[in-house]
Amino acid sequence: MTFTERVSENIYILDTEMLGLPRYGALYILKTTRPAIIETGFSHTLGKTLDALDELKIRPADVAYIIPTHVHLDHAGGTGHLAAACPNARVVIHEQGASHLGDPTKLIESVKRAVGLMFDFYGTLKPTPPERLIVVKGGESFDLGGGYQLDVLYAPGHAPHQVCLYERKTRGLFTADAAGIYRPWAAGLILTTPPPAFHLEQSLETLARLKALQPQILFYTHWGAHAQIKLLDNYAEMLRAWVADVQTQKRRLGDDQAVKSYFVEREAPRFKDHYPELILRGEIEMNTQGILLYLKRVHGMT
Repeated sequence: MTFTERVSENIYILDTEMLGLPRYGALYILKTTRPAIIETGFSHTLGKTLDALDELKIRPADVAYIIPTHVHLDHAGGTGHLAAACPNARVVIHEQGASHLGDPTKLIESVKRAVGLMFDFYGTLKPTPPERLIVVKGGESFDLGGGYQLDVLYAPGHAPHQVCLYERKTRGLFTADAAGIYRPWAAGLILTTPPPAFHLEQSLETLARLKALQPQILFYTHWGAHAQIKLLDNYAEMLRAWVADVQTQKRRLGDDQAVKSYFVEREAPRFKDHYPELILRGEIEMNTQGILLYLKRVHGMT
């Protein structure tokens, strides 16, 4: 059985089978002198990750860095478990997310509120000892050997504790959730604007800074490696239109639940052949709620 797929020289993707769907969530393994794992998937991804390391002939004890781009559980849920299995690895995390890795109690409660009935898919989060953490702000670099170097880019908007990573040798950008979800075989580019802290202006500023790097390849957590750099512009356009649409319907309908129901009815037909009904409804409602909270918090819309 093959676990990983090579997406660039010494860079491999592992399908985490997020929410039970193929090629929906991923983590990346950099097979370098000082190996790194970018993203961790959910807690139940651990076994498959260890199998992938074995396939690539990387000993867990040799992993140098574990780097969840932010603390949402599809990116960081496996962090504590993976850190325990890779005893010499340091966990790189943005300063606004570090406390959640040490004590995940508040994060778990926030996830429950955000994802509702889908929470059973999300697993748990084992605390990561503080001494294992490297806390970053953005601007740091990590030398992986052999010319591979990861630059940490602060990337708020989707979440205030999000970073992206730029690998200099490949000119590859690990996009986290800053550039949305891109599955061209399943309805293409789609939004991810979750509560509680989505922020439109910060998202647009982040996308502009990522574009300015002139990357040659985008490594999406959701999902895969793509050379269409115009996706950064396309996603900015989608975000502007999406926020405007939610704002319009909030003014028209007033009630938040009515707004969410409107968008479920409007958006579901485009995605119904690619996502189970429970996941589809949950994702649309969650993304709409993220915009409603943004409009209330930033623009005073009640």
